[in-house]
Amino acid sequence: MPKISSFKKFLRFFYLFLLVNTIGYIASSYMTKDTMIWYNALPQSSLTPPSYMFGIIWSVLLFLQAVSAFLVWGKVSPRYFVLQLGLNMLWSFVFFYLRRPDIALVIVFLFLIALGMNIISFAKANKWSGWLLVPTLLWGLFAVYLNAVIVF
Repeated sequence: MPKISSFKKFLRFFYLFLLVNTIGYIASSYMTKDTMIWYNALPQSSLTPPSYMFGIIWSVLLFLQAVSAFLVWGKVSPRYFVLQLGLNMLWSFVFFYLRRPDIALVIVFLFLIALGMNIISFAKANKWSGWLLVPTLLWGLFAVYLNAVIVF
């Protein structure tokens, strides 16, 4: 197999970084001033982080997802990776834009299943790739709790 140039590797990583951050940007676009007023009026857990923390946390998680996908580029099917990104974006749309935390709770469970399948798939090709997705899994579990507090 021919050696891949550093520039091509950089382009691959840049593509993945751009992909996950575009999804993150689209997901965050549903958090308008009006939806944030609505969100802040909802009953929330005392463990809910301040609003500014969500952007910081998701920036780190999206970076880790891009690195994870980069490590297995061309070695595994990206189907679970793409599915988890799509469900992540769908959650934001349903929760904030449609203002349906009940349906969003179902979506976050589906996200966790897709993420779990993605972790298994990526870890088979590169163990570090799988481990880099564990923080997203932990955050997703916490998101279930936060979402469930609002619903119930």
